Amino acid sequence: MLILYHACMAYNTWGEKNYIFFKDIKPLAFVVVLISPWFMPLMFLLAGISASYSLAKRGYGSFIGERFKRLGIPLVIGLIINTPILSYIADITHNHYKGNFIQHYVIFYSRFTDLSGYDGGFALGHLWFLLVLLVISLLSCIVIRFLPQKKNVLIAAGIFLAVAATAAFDVKSLGKPLITYLCCYLLGFYVFSKPDFIKKLTGVKWEIIAIFVITSVANATLYVFKIGPVFLKNICNYSSFISGIPALMCIGHDHLNKTNALFSKYAKASFDFYIIHFPVVVLSQYFLGLTGMNIILNFFLTLVIAYPVTYFICVLVSKVKRYISG
Repeated sequence: MLILYHACMAYNTWGEKNYIFFKDIKPLAFVVVLISPWFMPLMFLLAGISASYSLAKRGYGSFIGERFKRLGIPLVIGLIINTPILSYIADITHNHYKGNFIQHYVIFYSRFTDLSGYDGGFALGHLWFLLVLLVISLLSCIVIRFLPQKKNVLIAAGIFLAVAATAAFDVKSLGKPLITYLCCYLLGFYVFSKPDFIKKLTGVKWEIIAIFVITSVANATLYVFKIGPVFLKNICNYSSFISGIPALMCIGHDHLNKTNALFSKYAKASFDFYIIHFPVVVLSQYFLGLTGMNIILNFFLTLVIAYPVTYFICVLVSKVKRYISG
């Protein structure tokens, strides 16, 4: 969904500059709003589930070291290579910047505003996820170290975290609901990592999935087409988030819990895919836009180009990693 989501952002209807913007197109903006309430919370929840296995295997010291290596190094490299590209294209398309990419590095590392890079300044871009996940992983170690994993404690913690995640869903720092992400991570660690819990959850999966689909579609429709009262939009937005995580976990448990050689190969490239995809999308949109082609054709060609190009770069990065590691 990453490439689809970020390609659609160039057509949003709520005035976000993005790194490149063509025209507000409601059906494409609909895709963004449909995905937004649950996508990143689900990613943090999955990270928390992964952490439960990683901590059991590695212990705290090795886990923290692995987090710095796995998240910190790509973050630094991305801030040198990836996000300067996004910021450079934004400066060209929004501010008519005339200098070259190398010259723009001075602007990138000297203009600090909202960290979006939409104005050509320093940008975290999509790599905000790596930074926030690194911080949350470290903070969670403190909580996990002192909060025992006993049944009665887990029940109380699960209820508290679910309520806190929902209550903080619209409380944002740097444009992100960071408290919600922290709670989702801990929910993954304490609750969703337990096979018995997921098994019980699947008993009501169709009811949860129905709520998820209805509220997600309603939320996107009300928001993009600007209809209905604000309180109804908020109810649908919150409901999409609340029902989305358990619904998708049930779907994953029952229908996606399998692998083969092809899936395994792509899974290994997924982390690099996340880091690499966004500049590929924006550059594709930018250079296709220079041809003067229809913006709808630009959208579909961007998808056609970005998926294989991103994967090809992932393969090259994988080969370089293997070469460096000997």
